[in-house]
Amino acid sequence: MSRRVQILSLVVGVPLSALFLWLAGRSTDLGLVWRALKAARVGDVALGVAAMCAVYIVQAVRWRVIVEGHAPRRLYVRFVVGGVAVNNVLPGRIGDVLRGVWLAPAEQIPSGRALATVVFDRAADVTALVMLLVVSLPFTVRPTWLLRIALGGLVLALLIVAFLIAARVVARLHERTERVRSRVRRVGRDLLDGLASPPSVGRVTVALALSLAAWGVWTAGAWLIARSLGIELSVLDALLVTSVVNLGVAIPSSPGFIGTYQWLCVASLSLLGVAKDQALAFSILLHASWYVPTTLAGGAFLLVRFMRRFRSRRQLRLAEPRSRAAR
Repeated sequence: MSRRVQILSLVVGVPLSALFLWLAGRSTDLGLVWRALKAARVGDVALGVAAMCAVYIVQAVRWRVIVEGHAPRRLYVRFVVGGVAVNNVLPGRIGDVLRGVWLAPAEQIPSGRALATVVFDRAADVTALVMLLVVSLPFTVRPTWLLRIALGGLVLALLIVAFLIAARVVARLHERTERVRSRVRRVGRDLLDGLASPPSVGRVTVALALSLAAWGVWTAGAWLIARSLGIELSVLDALLVTSVVNLGVAIPSSPGFIGTYQWLCVASLSLLGVAKDQALAFSILLHASWYVPTTLAGGAFLLVRFMRRFRSRRQLRLAEPRSRAAR
């Protein structure tokens, strides 16, 4: 199933990404874009990158609250960044699925229930971004595409709520009566049970507050990146860019949102009167500010994890002949 999702994502996402990349760079002087990037203030860029990195720490803390976990916070940070790194290079949001796979043994919970916590975690992001868009939308021009993104975000939030209600109803109708041997069906049943048992009101409130804090930090990072290029954004302007870009990446695209990300940045900044060459430079720098650190850090985490599993399996293979000889 995951292979089919990846193939479908590539078939649909890559052409769309190419289209959006063309739209973002159309009638733009790439020489001016390059000059703007070279003239970016390094101090502001460094602070922007630090802010973007801090976002994932806050999101990891939020996920731990949702799980009501006992594993160290640093482990949650590694899982979050590792998942983002996988999404950066593979289609189909496979990194989000892997987060649940990694969490299950760490917290000693079924894989399906671990995946359910990832669903709640992503739902908190969507809810916070919709709230930010509602706050910033009345203070700007509202073209058709922006209203569609706002409507799409609202519909997505409502679909998540409806999906969770449906999961609760189905879980009550189909109570466990027998042991399921199929691993896929067992994971599916555990996922359904997890979705039917949402976090408490207190944990949901804390998770939503942390979501708003995370995207507030992201907004500060975007504001710093813009300032490094000489683009002056107000708080509401930065909130608009934050919500539009991060809700808009739900559009199918290539891994890492290449193309889609650039068009969303250029389109949202054009509403604020920013020149297209500056907007494209902003999109490239903003994209790199989180893409490069997460890919490097997440890649290191995945490499270490792979090496540990390789060594443990090798030790098991070496131990088998010895145990047989002892018998």
